Amino acid sequence: MNLQHEFYRKCLHLLLLVIPLTYHYLGKWKALMIFAPITLIVISLDFARRYSPKIKNFFAKIFGPVLREHELTGEKLCGASFVGLATCLNFSLFKPAIAICGFLILVISDTAAALIGKSIPSKPFFEKSSAGSLSFFIFGLLILAGCGIGFHMGAWFYVFGTFAVFCVTMFEARPSLFKTDDNFVIPIGFSVIMTFFDLVWNYSY
Repeated sequence: MNLQHEFYRKCLHLLLLVIPLTYHYLGKWKALMIFAPITLIVISLDFARRYSPKIKNFFAKIFGPVLREHELTGEKLCGASFVGLATCLNFSLFKPAIAICGFLILVISDTAAALIGKSIPSKPFFEKSSAGSLSFFIFGLLILAGCGIGFHMGAWFYVFGTFAVFCVTMFEARPSLFKTDDNFVIPIGFSVIMTFFDLVWNYSY
């Protein structure tokens, strides 16, 4: 995928910021009443295109400009389906500060990593570039700081959060590790790690 195509894809990716904003202002259950049906529709279309050429053509016309080559075939779920799954799980299972932080890392850090990684020549880092992965980590730390301040979190949030950001940076750089879409792995991975420490340290946040 060339830089222009990646830029177009990531501009649309940034529209996902409406998801944590909706969750923050409407609350968990009202937001999930919106997210869940949309996710169900997207996943249903994603599966249906495997069996119906008409639906596959329609899907390609609508989403084709922002799909990667392996997503166009329909053999695997596309990124939008994984975003929907991650949205429903993330915001239904985890604390607001953790869920929102994890999702913002997906939207913003992943966008920065893709655009900077393709714009600046650098050495490979696992399956991505060192410039892209460094950008992902730095933006992840900035998001962590912003969420910590916004939600009035304690010091342990930043300590464990830094470790969690480092982990999801590794996940993003090596997608073959879990063999699933990073739109799912990044927010859920971050939230699981943070919740683990939260429980071990007796809800220390």
